[in-house]
Amino acid sequence: MESKSYTSTAGKRVLEYLSPETIVLNLHFIMTIGKRLTKGMPYMKLEQKVAGNDIAAIRLLDFQDYEGVVYLNVQDLKTGKCYNIDWNMEYEAEYWLWSLSDFENLHHK
Repeated sequence: MESKSYTSTAGKRVLEYLSPETIVLNLHFIMTIGKRLTKGMPYMKLEQKVAGNDIAAIRLLDFQDYEGVVYLNVQDLKTGKCYNIDWNMEYEAEYWLWSLSDFENLHHK
């Protein structure tokens, strides 16, 4: 597989495809070992809401990037609902709408 990546206009490598199944998403709110996300693996998603936060166990089904935006297709493990979460890889401020963590990272922190 040809290595594919996305580097922001500020010069930060934000996304790197390690294989067809695994990416590295170098964002401060991706709290996984090595910032890796792998298709089929479970993660905890924290979503900031206007009034409080939502926490859900999800499975990563697929990922893609298009014109500076990364799209993650996920499935809620409790409800079975599938949906996309996305992020503009040019955005560099500290504010975030959602965060992902792997279970190993949750256990060790």
